[in-house]
Amino acid sequence: MLEVLFSDSAAESLKCGMNQDPLTGGACSFAVLGNGAGGKLASRKESERLQREHEERERRLWAEAVPLPGNTRDILSFPLWLSIGPIDEEDIGPMRETTLMQLLSIYPRGRQTAAQILASTRERLEALLARAPHEPVRIWVDHTPDAACGLRWLLAQLHPLGFEKLNLQVVELPAQRPGKEGLTLGNLGELHPSEWGRLAQDARPLPAAQAAALATQWRALQAQNAPLRAVLNGVLVSAAEDLYDPYLRWVLDDLEDTFQEAYLIGRTLGLFPLGFGDAWLAMRVEQWIADGRLEAVTKPDADCPAYHRTLRKSEE
Repeated sequence: MLEVLFSDSAAESLKCGMNQDPLTGGACSFAVLGNGAGGKLASRKESERLQREHEERERRLWAEAVPLPGNTRDILSFPLWLSIGPIDEEDIGPMRETTLMQLLSIYPRGRQTAAQILASTRERLEALLARAPHEPVRIWVDHTPDAACGLRWLLAQLHPLGFEKLNLQVVELPAQRPGKEGLTLGNLGELHPSEWGRLAQDARPLPAAQAAALATQWRALQAQNAPLRAVLNGVLVSAAEDLYDPYLRWVLDDLEDTFQEAYLIGRTLGLFPLGFGDAWLAMRVEQWIADGRLEAVTKPDADCPAYHRTLRKSEE
């Protein structure tokens, strides 16, 4: 079975879910480094205690896990950030290439990373189109705009194959972890690897008529070709590029005249889980600088994201 996702972090977690060793943690185990009082590193004894507690939690989680059979080579990730930028093109074309280059350019080696993503996703799309007529396809989606866009984009790519000839399934991330009242989930990347098998039990067939309707929605969004797409009241819609600006402004208003841009972006994402990462907000701040609303006081170090700098509010 082919496993399709729209986030590399989710894909890595799914791989761990298929490979995990419940006793040792396998390839996905992590060492625990604890903090003591005042933010100082914990003592060796305290770190060992925290590590034992972590390992015990892992054993408990995996003891309750539902096995997830599969081959990690069948996991196809399409982290194309389709909620951002122009989309009026077929396949993974130059518009998507430009958007990814712009978004990832805020990171060191970001343009190289974008090139790698484009090359790998093009290969995966080719593999998907070749294999989908002969194998089941399970599509994993969450509540993010990228996943909503990704699902519709994917179905537009599969449409020429004939939906009635395909075996398509969809797994939707629940808003809340089953049996854990109050613990909400925003995206598939937040899942513990042991939870994928249980979630897979909720897979449902995607009827041909519904798949066609979703593909048609993508065509409509392409015709609108807006700067953004967002999920509002459960509906995927086109949106203006300043849609998220008010959230940045609310945080900015509480900051001193001179402030760390990284804090502005991190605080905004922390207070308002909007379903995307830091790159778009960094681009909006860059636009504010170009408009004269903010000015850069310092430059980021070469090995840091572009927003690791000090900004100052304009007197205007």
